[in-house]
Amino acid sequence: MLYAAIREFTPMIGKDAVLEDRILRTSNIIEKYGAVSRVGKVIGGHRSGDYELYNWYETVAAGASAMEGYSDDPDFKKIFEERALTPVAEMRGPWLGRMLYNSGKDDLRKIVLARDYHMPRKNIAKAMELVPGLQEICDENNVELGVGVPVIASDHEMMRILYRFEDLKHWGSATDAVIANPNFSELVDAANELGTLKHSRLIMMLK
Repeated sequence: MLYAAIREFTPMIGKDAVLEDRILRTSNIIEKYGAVSRVGKVIGGHRSGDYELYNWYETVAAGASAMEGYSDDPDFKKIFEERALTPVAEMRGPWLGRMLYNSGKDDLRKIVLARDYHMPRKNIAKAMELVPGLQEICDENNVELGVGVPVIASDHEMMRILYRFEDLKHWGSATDAVIANPNFSELVDAANELGTLKHSRLIMMLK
């Protein structure tokens, strides 16, 4: 099992550069306490323009230990002092999720497509039965697939499907191929019987 603590940031107008610097510095500090930490910017779709900070842990205990450590780090405290004195964004989180399939924490691909479904918890097992067929289609197009659900969050009837691509060009060509695949259409129809697609966004990884 792998867990991810996720923070979301909406920058104030004209403050992207300052925010990006702070998030990248924060990510580097958190990594000193055992997390695999990555930073992304939403470049299309839901919450376009936002930044996201992901911290991956093997266990909840490891995440709690890391949080206790970096919360007392002087450089981490300095960033929060900067935030208090000169706010540049609205921050939400962290919320905690767990990966049901293929964490991708060590995958350094540059582009991620996240699709969030409203998925009643009673339907999660049935939805996971569709994953092998979806994985076959992803394998044909060199796409990494991941599936996660919330553990501590405001919405516990969400399932997130993640598709990871080498770059924007790969995302474009793979998307064209997948959309034209009748097997994918069948899987989408089956998934729509279990849940409802609510949001999707394209994320460019900065770290």
